[in-house]
This record gives sequence, structure tokens and C-alpha cells, in this order.
Amino acid sequence: TIASGEWPVGRRIPNETVLVESLGVGRNTVREAVRALAHAGLPDVRQGDGTYVRATSEVSGALRRLCGAELREVLEVRRALEVEG
Repeated sequence: TIASGEWPVGRRIPNETVLVESLGVGRNTVREAVRALAHAGLPDVRQGDGTYVRATSEVSGALRRLCGAELREVLEVRRALEVEG
């Protein structure tokens, strides 16, 4: 996880399949989460190569915005929506 430092700057984050299995969420949830993080400037998404943790001064601001909601809370809401939908 980026905020905890478990995934240091420059590290390639796990692929979609690994994230789906480890987080217990759907593939679409992972895709949307990566898109949201990319929009916030956190990862560097390289087509055909993977997604990497980015190092910029903007990352700290993006982290502050995103840390207002716990990942598990966001995923729980998303999971509930997937079941209902």
C-alpha cells in the first residue's frame, strides 16, 4: 500500500489478478481504484509494463486527500454496490 510505505517509490504494484485475490473484490473495482489513484497522480501507469509508485511532490497532497477514507471502507461500499447491481 502506498500510504503505509509498503510499496516504496518506483516499485511496481501487484497486477490486477493479485489485487483482486488479495483484496477480495471484483476486477472492475480494482480497475476503477487504479484509475482513481492515477487521476490523483499516485501511480505511474505504463501501458504494457505495469503500474509503479510515483515520486512527486504532488503525491503527498494526493495522499492527504485520499487518506480521508479508509480503503476497506471504500471497498466495502463498492462490494455492496456490486452485489446490488
